[in-house]
Parts: sequence; C-alpha cells; structure tokens
Amino acid sequence: MTKKKKFLNVLGIMSGTSLDGADFVLCKIQNTPFQMKLLDHAHSKFPAKLKARLLRAAQHDLKVNELGLLHYDLGEFYASEAAKHKKKKKWNVELVGLHGQTVFHSSQTATLQIGEAGYLNQELKCPVVSDFRSLDIVYGGEGAPLATLFHKQVLAKNSSGPIAIQNLGGIGNVTYLNGSKILSFDTGPANMLMDLWIKLKKKKDFDKDGEFAARGLPDVLLLEKMLSHPFIKKTPPKSCGREEFGIKFLEKYKKNLSKLTFEDQMATLLEFTARSICMNYTRFLKPLPRKLYLCGGGAKNVLLKKRLQFHMPSVAIGFTEDLGWPTHVIEGAAFALLAAYRYWGLPSNVPQTTGAKKEISLGKIIDI
Repeated sequence: MTKKKKFLNVLGIMSGTSLDGADFVLCKIQNTPFQMKLLDHAHSKFPAKLKARLLRAAQHDLKVNELGLLHYDLGEFYASEAAKHKKKKKWNVELVGLHGQTVFHSSQTATLQIGEAGYLNQELKCPVVSDFRSLDIVYGGEGAPLATLFHKQVLAKNSSGPIAIQNLGGIGNVTYLNGSKILSFDTGPANMLMDLWIKLKKKKDFDKDGEFAARGLPDVLLLEKMLSHPFIKKTPPKSCGREEFGIKFLEKYKKNLSKLTFEDQMATLLEFTARSICMNYTRFLKPLPRKLYLCGGGAKNVLLKKRLQFHMPSVAIGFTEDLGWPTHVIEGAAFALLAAYRYWGLPSNVPQTTGAKKEISLGKIIDI
C-alpha cells in the first residue's frame, strides 16, 4: 500500500438484519488529532428478487452454490450503487468500509458476511476493507457489536456519563459509557420480529410508527414466556441474530399468537422488544444511563420509544441527532471509521465488550 494519508474520505456501506437496503455514508476522518465529520449519505433499496434471496440466505435456506452466486451478485449491487451515488453526488472516495450482509452468526464460534468486496475495489479504484467480524472471533470474541469504537470516539466525545447509545436495527445493541467504564452488547430483537410478522400477515415491510401495535394490547402470559429466553438473561459479552430471534422464534409461539387479534399480536411483539431491552439495562447497566440516544430504523417507531420511556422513566430518551449524527447513518459511519483504523493499522475492537483476548485491527484489505 502507498504512503498512508493522515486524513481520508471514507465511504461506509452497511446493510443490516432488517434487510431494508444498503446505507452509503461518506465521512471525512483525520488520524491525529482525531476528527470525524459526516459529509453525505445515500440509501439504496434492495431489488425485490435480491432481497428475497438475502432473506432465504439469512434463514439458512440456500444451497451452497446458491449462496456462492448471491455473494457475487450482492457485491456487484454494492459496487454499482456506490458508483451511482458517487457520480450523482460528486463524491471523492479514497477508502471503503464494507460490512456486507450477515447470513450467519454464532457468537464466539463463526460469522459470515457476504458481498464480494473486489467489485467495489474495481469500480471505485480505491482500497476496500471488509470482513470486520472474523478476527475478533478468532481471538475469542463475539465478533459483535463493533460500532462501539464510533460510539466512544465520536458520539460520546462531548457527553458526560453515564450515557447509552441504543441501535434499533433488526437486532438491538447498546453501548454504555460511564467514565472509564464501557459496555457494549446485543440486547436482543429490535425491528426483526415485528417486521417478520407484519410481512407474513399483511405483506407490509414494517409497522409505521407502531400504528397496528398501538391499537392492540399485549398478551401478558405470552410475554412472560417470551421473556424467559436465555439470551435476555445472559451476561455480556453477548451477541445474537436471526438464529435466536428470527422465524424459528416466531414459529415457537405461532400457536399462541394465532389466538390473538393482529393488533394484539403486534402489541405483544413490540412490548417484548421494549421489555427485553429494558431488562438488559436494569440487569447490566448500573447506574442506569442519564441519557439514552436512539439510532437505527426502529428509532422512528413512536410507540417503541414510548414503551422504552414507560419502563425507564428516570432515563431521558432522545436521538443521535442530538449529538449531530442522523439516526440512519450511525452504522454506516461506524464501519467507515473501522476501515480507517484498519488502513492506519490501529486496534479497533474493544476487548472488554466483545470478549476478545487482545486489541486488534479489524478487517481485511483489498488494494489492487
């Protein structure tokens, strides 16, 4: 690689467990003294056929050859969309951080994110960093969550603790900062169960603002059964995915849910999401955060925010916009930062949160 630049325009590309598409987040990042600024962002929806294949992959319903083909087709999608945004917005991209699409995750054992990064290197003519999670697992970690570095270095820079940043994607994860104390772990489902159920029953992608759930009442007995899931009580470090809170979880409770009205079904799944998050907070975040900043697609769910506030009345709940960063760019920006750290050879995992044995610089570089 050529002589390292002290500052870079880095494009972070993120597609999460919600499968709503890919976020492209362009940031300017300076090494010393450290500075990071949001330059621009864009979003590309997955074409229907590609999204259907990704969902099948995430549900472990593809043959090996089908998964292999999807890996390359997704890589071409990332590259073509990045090129379109770059041309339209006149972006200057010097480095790319590609998260890829998670299709399998087993904490401390194995993880797989697909989307061939070589297409981005070929199309944008700059280094591309990808496969961020694998090395953390190799060194005994969970491989997740990895946005902790961004939360610590950027979002919490001018905030006094204790504070928390809660991502509400398909899966939820929290970063808790209180002086030198830092915790980061997956809290369980966020949008995933609600999105899967409304897609199954109403052919909709999500329950906007929690409108269906707001017209229903949660089933208390069913909630208690759901909340007995061992992951909710598991002590951090911990991470999860569709393997714990996907179709199999819904199938387990399908008979119970079918006895309820659709509105009550959605209310039950939303309340489970809110309570599982809050149970993690009361168990593991002591003292509770003074301020909680929400991000991710679920931050737009008005009812979910209200239920979080109901269960944690002492916590002031806002959004990452309060810190100068829109809710929908956080994950993409986080992987832009991880790519920059890999480019500079700086450690980017946080062992006390992932459980890794040592600090390492995450990601693999393609620079042809």
